[in-house]
Amino acid sequence: MCPGGAMSFNMKAADLDAYLGKPIAKICDRGYHPDAENHCAHFVSHALGITIGTLCGDMNYATRHTGATIRVNELYNGLRSRGPWDNRPPGTDGLLIFVTDANRNMINNRMGQGPQKHVGICYMGKIWNYSNGRHAVVRDASVESFHLKFKRTYHGTSISLYFGEVP
Repeated sequence: MCPGGAMSFNMKAADLDAYLGKPIAKICDRGYHPDAENHCAHFVSHALGITIGTLCGDMNYATRHTGATIRVNELYNGLRSRGPWDNRPPGTDGLLIFVTDANRNMINNRMGQGPQKHVGICYMGKIWNYSNGRHAVVRDASVESFHLKFKRTYHGTSISLYFGEVP
């Protein structure tokens, strides 16, 4: 379960629920929404106002340096407080939750550019994240169901969870 206590962002479950079922084209005001791209970090960053690394606006010359973060590894690596899920700060609710193949993508608490990585927002025990298969925001019922979903999707033995505190 997501830890309870102080929030690391200023949203409520109802705010996050308002995104459910929405495609990235209804979330991104910079016009960056190709179906072939992974939009999990893009959704999370628009929802929480995160601007670390490459932004959606950078994908078009006219809107460069605007928008929200689009790359999972740049998001993770740009956070000051991050690490394995089991080491998350006690008493904090509202964390980013990352899932990746630790053997392929993690070295010294830095996430690489390899495939098999995803991010969502963990709040009140649920995970809001962007389903690239459904092309819409979904909510997983628990950390355990989110983790299991990606263990099945990524078919790996080292599919691990990591946390990140929202800046």
